Amino acid sequence: MIYYQYSPSQLEAKAIELTQCFDNERLIYPKCIDVYDVVDFIGCTPDWVYLTPNQSYLGLTAYNDGYWWAWPKPYYEEGMFPTKIAVSSGTILIDRTISEGDNRGIENFTVIHECFHQILHPRCFRNKSANYQHFCQKKDFRAESENRNNITAIERIEAQANYCTAAFLMPKSALEAVFMEKMELSSLPSLPIKINWKIDSIIGEMATLFSVNYSPMKYRLQTLNLLSREGSSLEEYLCS
Repeated sequence: MIYYQYSPSQLEAKAIELTQCFDNERLIYPKCIDVYDVVDFIGCTPDWVYLTPNQSYLGLTAYNDGYWWAWPKPYYEEGMFPTKIAVSSGTILIDRTISEGDNRGIENFTVIHECFHQILHPRCFRNKSANYQHFCQKKDFRAESENRNNITAIERIEAQANYCTAAFLMPKSALEAVFMEKMELSSLPSLPIKINWKIDSIIGEMATLFSVNYSPMKYRLQTLNLLSREGSSLEEYLCS
């Protein structure tokens, strides 16, 4: 798979660039967002199908024209078969269970994640001979995989899309301002703060403000060195 090597600062810049173009005010304070407006803004085609009967895939980015087997229900029944559907290059498929459920955090993160595959990995769309599509599994990226020497190309592009998604949904400057307000601080801490029951509650409040789930918010605060990683698992970053 063809991909770019991005540094964290470059990924942060990519997220800021999209935020500035889409809604510059989100860099200053948290605002409600319709993520499908972002899909339209970057010129993608969204569609909603049951990608699998067990929600093992939450999103799909079609790098080339091809096909996908869409299921009639979000669970398997004996004798049930999928239907072959045509999927055009540039299409973002989202599992229907996300939009039918009541978890805005998962939907926001999944949709923006697929958007950033389009932004970060345009060379994948140029390799017409490969005829492949990329499927984002519910938990197919382990955050600590960036520290391995044998990280695969798939894991790397997942890490890149995850980072940009977090940076877009939780812009650094707005997040830091809310963090200081919630923590009653006059300036940012010089060292990461250890998580306790009180900070755990603040993480939840901030997650609600930025329309994400608890784990992505915690990881974003840890990535920005506002919270300590001590005793914390960085798995479940994508959709828990």
